[in-house]
Amino acid sequence: KVLGKMASRSIARHFIDDEAGKILDTLYTFLKDTLPETEAKKVIKAVIKTIIKLGILYHNDQLSPTEKQTLKQMVKRFSRLIMTIVTFWEVAFSYDEVHIRQQFSEVEESIVAVIRPHLTAKSEKKVRFVFATLTDNRILTALFQPAENQTRHLDRLAPMLRDYMFGEKQ
Repeated sequence: KVLGKMASRSIARHFIDDEAGKILDTLYTFLKDTLPETEAKKVIKAVIKTIIKLGILYHNDQLSPTEKQTLKQMVKRFSRLIMTIVTFWEVAFSYDEVHIRQQFSEVEESIVAVIRPHLTAKSEKKVRFVFATLTDNRILTALFQPAENQTRHLDRLAPMLRDYMFGEKQ
């Protein structure tokens, strides 16, 4: 519970760098254009709190060797998810909904496996909420197959993700 209350801006800056912050801002803009604003805020707030909680657990050496290994696997799975999103953006007609859902699910289960022994059920519920939202049909369709009159948010998000993953600065 203390961790949840510590999610202030100063602590968030310790765990989330400027580039990741820009990505979260862009994700928020996309979500706000697709969902009610209150739901978009809830998603981003839950993402930030989860990042902070994982960071605190890791930096305070609260994770067992097995949990550290699971966290490393989660980072690899998350990187693979990001690379898949970027590839879907770079290669026309390559979007595969089943594949992206599977990758989201693997990342979600890895996060839950790490936090479950340390955090409350409410924290797990927030992680599940974030992933349920991000894999909702409305979200995936708006991101990867927007209608002609919709903003192509992936055109802003994918290059930022690519640059973040490969260390290139915009």
